[in-house]
Amino acid sequence: MLYFLKLLPSKKACEDDPMMKIHFFECENISYSYGDVKALEHLSFFASRGEIVGLIGENGAGKTTIIKNIVRFLKPDQGVIRLDGIDVQQIRPEMYPVSYIPDVPVFYEELSLLEHLQFIKSIFPENRASIEELLTRFDMREHLNKVPSALSRGTQQKLSIAMSLLRRFEMLVADEPFTGLDPSQISVLKNTLLEVKKDGKLVLLSSHLLDVVENICDRYVIIKSGTLLAEGTREVLLAKENLAQDSSMETIYLNLVNHHV
Repeated sequence: MLYFLKLLPSKKACEDDPMMKIHFFECENISYSYGDVKALEHLSFFASRGEIVGLIGENGAGKTTIIKNIVRFLKPDQGVIRLDGIDVQQIRPEMYPVSYIPDVPVFYEELSLLEHLQFIKSIFPENRASIEELLTRFDMREHLNKVPSALSRGTQQKLSIAMSLLRRFEMLVADEPFTGLDPSQISVLKNTLLEVKKDGKLVLLSSHLLDVVENICDRYVIIKSGTLLAEGTREVLLAKENLAQDSSMETIYLNLVNHHV
């Protein structure tokens, strides 16, 4: 037994060696099909706490499909998704540490804006996030008693974001979260995501607004046709494509996509 223990790598060795490091989030060899249509094919990537990872790809690339597998709305045909080394399928629903901002907000039509927030807060009272602070942050006080159908698309989006922040989570998955927001509220959301990162949590951010996300993302996962095209920091992607240091994320993305047809 002692001999066996001596063969195990130390915790420091695992942290120092990227090949041995256990990341908080791991997507390994994920495949998923809608009938005969393959949406994801052997997709693998990782992410760690305390970072914002941009999930980038054209329409139909598989971004929303992998997101729905992560939040367990779908189950992979093949592969495994892990959080802290545990298969997500083994985690009880009430303990699942992932919050989600969907691409299309989902509400209870009979509940008002305030009642939505109070309902989520009642389920996760231990979350330090304050309803009062979120109402102020996202400028929603004048809409407290309105039902979702009476809200503008932008206010619906802000309510969806606020609801996600009231959950208990270690990973926030945001699918096109800037949709419907004006420039002022885009700035507020960017700062909010940076605060989530600063709190030691992971943000997986899917967006077509590359000029917005390049200012807040630490790394990028770029997918095409359900497979991994490239991943890494902006600097890594620049070097990979041999581009000038001042190249925008849009230029990097288009160069990658056009060179890998």
